[in-house]
Amino acid sequence: MANFPTIFTVFEAVAKTRPRSVALGYKEDDKFRTISYGKLLERVNRVVSGLRDLGVTTGTKVAILAKNRPEWVQIDLALNKIGAISVPIHNTLSPRLIEYIINNSGAEYLALGEGFAKYQEIKDRVDLKKVITLNNIDWQEGLVSFADLIKNPPDQKSSADFDICTIIYTSGTTGDPKGAMLTNNNFLSNVASSYKYITCVSKDVTLSFLPLSHVLERTASYYNMIYAGGSIFFAESPKTLADDIRKVKPTILVCVPRIFEKIYEKIMTKIRAEKPWKQKLFFWSLRISRVYLNKRFAGPNSPIRPFLRLAKLLADVLVLKKIRAIFGGRLKFAIAGGASLDQSIAKFFEALGIKILEGYGLTETSPIIAVNPYRGYRFGTVGRILPGVEVKIAEDKEILVRGENIMVGYFNNEEASLNAFTSDGWFKTGDLGFLSNDGYLTIIGRKKEMIVTSTGKNVNPVNLENALQLNKYILQAMVYGDNQKYISALIVPDFEALKNHFTEQNMDLENFELIKKPAVINLIKEEIEKQLSDFPDNEKVKDFILLDREFSEEKEELTPTLKLKRNKILEHFKDFIPPKADQPMAETL
Repeated sequence: MANFPTIFTVFEAVAKTRPRSVALGYKEDDKFRTISYGKLLERVNRVVSGLRDLGVTTGTKVAILAKNRPEWVQIDLALNKIGAISVPIHNTLSPRLIEYIINNSGAEYLALGEGFAKYQEIKDRVDLKKVITLNNIDWQEGLVSFADLIKNPPDQKSSADFDICTIIYTSGTTGDPKGAMLTNNNFLSNVASSYKYITCVSKDVTLSFLPLSHVLERTASYYNMIYAGGSIFFAESPKTLADDIRKVKPTILVCVPRIFEKIYEKIMTKIRAEKPWKQKLFFWSLRISRVYLNKRFAGPNSPIRPFLRLAKLLADVLVLKKIRAIFGGRLKFAIAGGASLDQSIAKFFEALGIKILEGYGLTETSPIIAVNPYRGYRFGTVGRILPGVEVKIAEDKEILVRGENIMVGYFNNEEASLNAFTSDGWFKTGDLGFLSNDGYLTIIGRKKEMIVTSTGKNVNPVNLENALQLNKYILQAMVYGDNQKYISALIVPDFEALKNHFTEQNMDLENFELIKKPAVINLIKEEIEKQLSDFPDNEKVKDFILLDREFSEEKEELTPTLKLKRNKILEHFKDFIPPKADQPMAETL
């Protein structure tokens, strides 16, 4: 890595070696247009000149509040060349949190895309020298157009020698976010180590739709593809994602598990609506594929018979290949992180011919600690520990980590920085887990999220929530029950599925009316019992409350990777939650 001390110099080397290769793709007028590595290098150097003219120097903090787009990458790479520090802000955060991050980080400049309305709300409460607007808007004092910024001639200076390249704020699931200070070496060592298990090449194409402001997308999609000389295409919006995937035909996708859960639900809903013979063909194809894969991975002592090969070919042609077309038809694998992935979902997609490689990491670890190898992935685990990363399990089962990928500390928060490490230098992840003898890591819960009932039982809420959300009538779920006799849940129904189910009863009602109907309450009760039938009795949901709206990022109830902010949700819905009671399944809504 000594030859490539910064992210910019890695990119520059690739751009000079492969100037005509596609670096970025973006949608314009319903068509994807591309930018080559050579052209991107020129634009980045123009941005460098423009930023220098504005007064940006080594160590200057520049916040970026924009959706995924080519300008995001150009500014980030330009800041990296200058030695300035980028402070990415999630586009979906509330104005309060955007204000907090700008002020806490000491950002002097802001690159602003789609969050102009939010900026207008807080502009008098933040101290910025300049705001760079990525969109065409009416000119105001203190604003600089990105179009004007890149009119300067390309910068010809060498890349700066510096340490910290970004401050990424954590999701803040249990309080205000903390700014993790990450270095070039944190990222580059992490990408290089991940290549031991998951290889990317210059021909690879990824469709980027998780926010670049999140460390998972930034490392696994953006820096990973730049490192390989591959192509990054940006999805237009969540609403166009399915169409964008078909057009781009990615070879690699980086997702959160909820994306796959939603796709699974849509596939199964469609299958249930098909004629019986088509349903039988679908499930036959899945069974044949699973038998074939089991034989294939069993080794040379379990040969695949000609009949099975023929059956697998038929299953693929008649069913599986058509479903894989949802992902563009050439997907090599998908990487899932940010939350746990249900094994049944992973096995379902494997049978379809789509590998989902689950991994694990945190903002503070750049982020990858472990990932399932392309050859040798193991269901139910988050994979093998990366080379160069050390993991040990503490007495209380907390996962402790050490390595080149670990952050310097939290910006402007010495107390939190000290508390994040053990006395001998291990980073405390806050997650609980165990390691197999051959280095596979399994997560069993988050330390601060574990529910301890009044009877002394420890319950992992995530496992219950994942199981509930696999039900077609349940869109979101949050379980709670700390210091209570039993587990309760807040349930957001899938209102479309409910209305389809009750078509004959003509329940075309508003959501707040629908959740009060006894037939709906009884249906959800039955579905909860069905989904949790395999769980121990002390972990089953005995009481639930139906909600008439989804948990939201805008209301600070979800993180950008869709993790629940439990305290915030309980605070927002406290008027719905009755006082503690001993009677289970109380229908107090």
